[in-house]
Formats: sequence, structure tokens, C-alpha cells
Amino acid sequence: MSNTNRAWRVGQPNDDTVGGMALVRGHFERSEADKPSPGEGQLVVKAEYFSPDAMNHAWVRGMPGKFDPLAPGTIMRGGVAGTVVESRNPAFPEGTRVTGFLDWADYSLSDGTDHMGVPLQVIPEGIETHSGLVTLGMSGVCAWLGLFHFSHPKPGDDILVSGASGAIGSIVGQLVPLVGGRAIGIAGGPEKCAAALDAGFDAMVDYKAPDLVGQIAKACPDGVNIFFDNVGGDLLSSALVNMAHFSQIMICGGTAHYGAQPAPIYNHIHLAMHSVNMRGFFYFDHVDLWGEARARLGEFLKSGRIREWLDIAQGFDATPDAALAGFSGGTKGRKLVRLD
Repeated sequence: MSNTNRAWRVGQPNDDTVGGMALVRGHFERSEADKPSPGEGQLVVKAEYFSPDAMNHAWVRGMPGKFDPLAPGTIMRGGVAGTVVESRNPAFPEGTRVTGFLDWADYSLSDGTDHMGVPLQVIPEGIETHSGLVTLGMSGVCAWLGLFHFSHPKPGDDILVSGASGAIGSIVGQLVPLVGGRAIGIAGGPEKCAAALDAGFDAMVDYKAPDLVGQIAKACPDGVNIFFDNVGGDLLSSALVNMAHFSQIMICGGTAHYGAQPAPIYNHIHLAMHSVNMRGFFYFDHVDLWGEARARLGEFLKSGRIREWLDIAQGFDATPDAALAGFSGGTKGRKLVRLD
């Protein structure tokens, strides 16, 4: 076991025009320090995987009402899956595999909770370590909560999913058949659309092709019953025109809004014209539901009902590119970094 602890710290970009919740390369500064040692009640987690996602963008800019931005020089935070290598906390003996929002470093010191104040999640036996960040992590749990706990789909519903080739959308598309619904995905380009069809979607809409509104209308001729939105912007505006009467829009994410110039949303009058119910949810507001979601998702994963669509970058130094790729259309499935 190395005594050196590599870490990514928050840098100060030179470009003062960066706005929104945009993570840029200048935010990444590589550092090395000594491996931490646990005190009473503490443990040390050796990271095996980092999980780039929207939270990394939020942490560098802050999220009003949720948390302040990380100061330059602070170790960057994010999803981590790894193994407890030293422990003075009886709830987490050495060898336990866990996930949580920890330091983006080789080793993280914890008191049994992560940086969001949530208990570390133990990865069950029979589940791959990386799956703790995918199907049993924020991606899978968000898919489960948005579809089953908040949307309550009915058999025969046409369920439109943006970001269909991404972390959450790719799992939503595989859950839709479990309720007898029809999964229609939105992704960018023929390659991603074909891959999403192979992963289980019934039909695909290519947002890079002309006439997005018309494509959605053709795929859902009777209107969209549920729109599970991970993107926002033009995709949400185009879906609004195509919503069925008394339909639902579930806002899970908004990758179109993390950049320096967030994308506007139009056509909101259709919410009134079609009596559409639009709501959102924040993953960390529903910790009490994680256990049920993880248990069911674990069953689906073991039985093969869910297949993970992974895009894994290799090596600690691949972290910046991996973290930025998800917001430039550069991922196919769940982006992870496997540490060397």
C-alpha cells in the first residue's frame, strides 16, 4: 500500500468569463500528500473508481440553498467507490466496499459519512465494485425514484427520455418495460441512437438531426405521457409541444444549463394548454428511499434485467477529461475513471 495520496484540488481558472455551473480544465490541479491515518471512529477508503457527474460542476460554483462552492486549493469532491483499508470504526471493518461522495484522491478519510453528510453505502456481495456507482449509485437510484416513486407510469404509456445514452437515461430506458411502457429515447447522432436501441429503447430521436419537434411527434403520435428529462434546454422546449393531455414531466437533471450560457426554455404555455404536471426532485432530499431502490435495482442487475452501459477511462490522470466529457456529448453510457 502506497503512503502517497494523489489528489485533484480545485484550481482557479484564468478565464473570468466562465459562468453557470461550468467545470473547466483550469479547475483541476494535481497534488500529492501523505496518506491519511484514521482517528477514533474514522476509516480510510482507498478509491478504485471516480464517478464524474453533475455534482462536480455544482461544487465548483456552489448550489444556492444546498452548499457553498469549494474554495481554490480544496480537494475536489465526487462519487467514489473503493475499499476500507484502515478502520477505527466498527460499522465499517477493513475490507468493506463502499461508495459515497468523498475526496477525489487515492485515499479518503471519513467518519462513516460522506461530504453530503450521508452514511457511506456498502456495496453488497455479488455486486461489482463499479456498480455501486452506477446501478446502485446516484444514476440508478435517480432513475428508480423519478420513474417509480414520482411518475407512477401506467401500462401503455409513451415515456420519452432525454440523455438516453447517458448515465441515468440508459437505466430509465431499461426500467420502462417493467411497467409495460414504451421507451423513446433522445440522443445525439446515429451511433448513440443505435446503441440505445440495442440497450432496450423502443424508438429513438436524434437531437442532432433536423426538426426535433417533428421527430418526437412521429415517435409519439398520441403525445408523450411522461417526459423524463436529464437535459433541459431545446430538448425540453421541443417535448413541451408534444405532451399528451394530463401528462407528466419529470426534471431529473439539466446538462444544457451547466455551461457559461445556460440554454433557455420556451413553449412553457403548453403546460397550461395540456394540463401537464412538471416537477423535479433532488437526489439527496430522499435518502430514506435509497434502501428500497438499491435493493430492487440490485435484484434487476443480478437477474440481467439491467445491463450497465459503461464508458471507463483508465488512470488517475484521465480524471479531468472524463469529468468534462459528459457535458460535451463525449460519453456513451456511465462515465467512470478506474484508478491505476
